[in-house]
Amino acid sequence: MPLLNHSGKIVGMPITDFVRDRSDSLYDPDSGAPSRRIANGMHMQVPGNLTVFRAPEPDMDVVFRVEMLKVGLRPTGVSVLSRVGREVTATHLRAVNVQRLWRAVIIGHIKYVREDHEMSQKDPEGRRFMIESPVRLTDEQLERMRLRGPEYETLEYVSDMYTLASCLGLAPAQFVQDAFAGESLEPLPRTTATKWIKKARDVGLSLGSADHGND
Repeated sequence: MPLLNHSGKIVGMPITDFVRDRSDSLYDPDSGAPSRRIANGMHMQVPGNLTVFRAPEPDMDVVFRVEMLKVGLRPTGVSVLSRVGREVTATHLRAVNVQRLWRAVIIGHIKYVREDHEMSQKDPEGRRFMIESPVRLTDEQLERMRLRGPEYETLEYVSDMYTLASCLGLAPAQFVQDAFAGESLEPLPRTTATKWIKKARDVGLSLGSADHGND
């Protein structure tokens, strides 16, 4: 699924393009909103309001109402607000690609906790975890997993990205391919992604829908 990058060009959808700068937006969960599991290793307080600044024009903001539905995390309302008392017209409303914009922004506000397998093996006292928030790994981390192939750490990441895509209503296999792309890395080949997804399923990792339950 293509996206617009910051230069306005259509791109494939590697995670590095998919995650906008968090300074471009603000997520404000409702008071008392529970933390919900939205994908493997990923949690978010919902419901809440997601504000995207300077869209569709520099003096306007787009506000999404975000809720957890049976099908996954979705926007249930959208509004365009002027910060200078300017009229919001039908042209401004049509300029907002709801699905593309909210998906590109919401990922930057998801808490992603994953095990650091390398450190866990070196630590005699137990497992070590890393918080990758927003959901974005470095080229070095991605390259290491690609070179090692379908080891457990790689397959866990495949499973995490697959379930996240399902929760956001994206094509999971394509998302897995793009999740291995970076600043200087191409997306994972389709045949490799398909094999790794099957391998993740074979070793018992969850590729189904998220529980969507409270912590």
